[in-house]
Amino acid sequence: MKRLTKVLVGLAGFLLLLSVGARLGFVHWLGDVVALFVPYLAGGTAVLFATFLFLGHRTGAALAGLGLLLNLVPLLAYVPLGGTAVASQPTDLRLMVYNIYYRNNNLDAIRAEVDAFDPDIIYLMEYSFAIQSQIEAQFADYPYQLIEPSRMTSGVALFSRVPITASEVYRFEGTRIPIIEVAFEVAGQTVTLVGGHPWPPINRWANLHALQVADVQRVAEGAGTPLIVAGDFNAVPWSFALRQLQQAAGVQDTRRGLGRLTTWSGPLLVRLSLDHVFASEALAVQRYAYGQPGGSDHLPIIVDFAMVP
Repeated sequence: MKRLTKVLVGLAGFLLLLSVGARLGFVHWLGDVVALFVPYLAGGTAVLFATFLFLGHRTGAALAGLGLLLNLVPLLAYVPLGGTAVASQPTDLRLMVYNIYYRNNNLDAIRAEVDAFDPDIIYLMEYSFAIQSQIEAQFADYPYQLIEPSRMTSGVALFSRVPITASEVYRFEGTRIPIIEVAFEVAGQTVTLVGGHPWPPINRWANLHALQVADVQRVAEGAGTPLIVAGDFNAVPWSFALRQLQQAAGVQDTRRGLGRLTTWSGPLLVRLSLDHVFASEALAVQRYAYGQPGGSDHLPIIVDFAMVP
């Protein structure tokens, strides 16, 4: 029992170090990688904290409790407050954000998700040349389009039933990914959507990820309000990079207070929160929902907005 207790104390110390590291993305990109797993760290430290309380082990309880506290802080904003957004006025705009996966051949399933929610605007990522013609044939009922395909994962596309009043595609030197900025007229106001798809913050792409998120931030900072910033950011909303983006652009996560976080399914039952819709206060969230993956490893996000007078 003493040996097991020592192992558990060592584990609690290790998880505490990881919990601290998840807040150090401003020091090194590894911090934002560890931040991906904060919900898992919260679960692990909670189990250890309860175990040490049962054993009456103060040191272990202190280590696990501190780790638990650090991990709960960013998650508290997502605690469900009723389970869903409540519509207080008619919806003015329905947006779908969907990483369709560049090797996805189940295009009928993608279209089925669109038909299920009937969005006004669809923002697609990993839009490849291989599926471009088939997708565009299925989206003929969305007459306003902005298409930037790629050979693999960097392609993006926007389809809209709302007339586009202005659009721009940015490709900043050294970062390689397209960032779109599109303006619409919604309920008498101009709404701007900035969309991107930064690479994962791992290995050789780590520095590129930080630069790409910074480029999305640069475009978003220069956009007017009301503003929507959307995409698969390959990062969690409490990561340093995305906290900087939200603060600089004056937007916040539309999922706050609604509970469920994960949008991506990985190996070994890993589920992460990678896809996000951030919006300024001028856009009230009426509904937030997830669709089915439709052959992708990501869930589509559907958000209903009402314009704040």
